[in-house]
Amino acid sequence: MKNNLVSIGYISKGRMKEGVDSLFKKKNLKISSRDRQLFGYLKKYPNVRINYMSAKQIVNSLGAGICDIAITGIDLWKESEPSVQSKIKMIKKYDFAKAELSVCVPSIWLDVTNPTDLEEISYEFYNKKKRLMRVATGFKNLSREWFDSKGITQYEIIDAQSSVELFPWIAKSDVIVDLVSTGFTLKQNNLKRIDFILKSSAALFVNKNSIKKNGVKKIIKLFT
Repeated sequence: MKNNLVSIGYISKGRMKEGVDSLFKKKNLKISSRDRQLFGYLKKYPNVRINYMSAKQIVNSLGAGICDIAITGIDLWKESEPSVQSKIKMIKKYDFAKAELSVCVPSIWLDVTNPTDLEEISYEFYNKKKRLMRVATGFKNLSREWFDSKGITQYEIIDAQSSVELFPWIAKSDVIVDLVSTGFTLKQNNLKRIDFILKSSAALFVNKNSIKKNGVKKIIKLFT
């Protein structure tokens, strides 16, 4: 049975969980859980195990083959290391957990409305304040790709996994790169978006090697 076991990564918490819960309900897929909710099994499919983990853990688990199938964010897949990303195939995009990974600055920066303006500001920081422009984000790889593509070199990345929008106001960063859905949180924190890096949503992913595994294609069909 172990060789035929199909593992599904299931988001245990966060912004996407409600959408995943609704999708399972819509598809009439019921889970029987055990062991303090660390994992469960899909009812009527005894060879399918549910692994509960965070959205970020899911990406790495897919890349490592620990999970065969999972629903997580496109942004997290694109942010993962190339060695992980290349082992994962996106099967289907969904209409929930939509957001744009965006580059945002304080609203009081009236003269900064696009990447070219941001480049000029970065040189002002370097020449006048004798330091690099600080960018707070939980998406280091995608942020570096964007800044490099725009020719912006005078910056440094500040790791920020939560409450990123507060960083400019507590003197921890000058700019943020974060997911924006409605824009309401930006407005509340006197921030504005000057560009977006990518559009994201929840999506169904599969480990490329797992596609050959018995039962995997059958489970994929349940979600497509």
